[in-house]
Amino acid sequence: MDSSTVFIQIGAIVGAICTLAIFSVLFKENPYYRLFEHIFIGLAAGYGVFVTWRDVLYRLWWEPMINRGQWWWALAIAGGGMFYFIYSKKHQWISKLLFGALFGLGAGTFFQGFANTYFPMISASFKSVVPPMDVPLTDAIVASANDLVFVLVLITVMAYFFFSIDHKAKAMRGTASLGRWFLMFAFGAMFGSTVMARMSLFIGRVDFLVSDVPRMFWPYAVGAAILIGLIYFFFVEKKRRLNQDAEPKTG
Repeated sequence: MDSSTVFIQIGAIVGAICTLAIFSVLFKENPYYRLFEHIFIGLAAGYGVFVTWRDVLYRLWWEPMINRGQWWWALAIAGGGMFYFIYSKKHQWISKLLFGALFGLGAGTFFQGFANTYFPMISASFKSVVPPMDVPLTDAIVASANDLVFVLVLITVMAYFFFSIDHKAKAMRGTASLGRWFLMFAFGAMFGSTVMARMSLFIGRVDFLVSDVPRMFWPYAVGAAILIGLIYFFFVEKKRRLNQDAEPKTG
């Protein structure tokens, strides 16, 4: 067995241990789950810092400033240093200048993204329910039916959220009720897609445990699980129950 195969098997065993530790929360909240949860969060935070340096700071700031002679990027250090004046009561106003500028830029960028995303959707919502004449009859009927359903859902859902008109009127109440049903269908489909995505992740991890982890690992894993369970029961759970019994009862 060469060294690469050994490293692959070690990586698979470590992955199996991490997966089982995270899955242990399905039984009960326990310190092993919290340990591996903290390890995962720490690794994710460290990797995030590394990716930020590699893809943003180094590529867009350090490399142009040092290797391309774009010295003006050094002024970004002064701008970034303005953040830390938030810890000074006397000069806190300096950090507020930078925060205000960033919030303004963020609001403008958000509105630009909002307009680019939703304004075309608003214009595309104006559909014609008249069948087109330049396509076969069957395709024209299908296209017209799709547009009619789209317009019906759009109007009824808008009626449900349109509170300027009293919903006591029978026509408005019926239209808003139909829009609520359409919303429930949409939310149900979204929830079903979320459940399917979670099940897909779960199936992927189970397939990893069954297919990629060496079979020699499982006897040791079962033995370790039993040993950990016994230790947890006798030293943690039993101690907790004794402490509960020792507490004075108030009544």
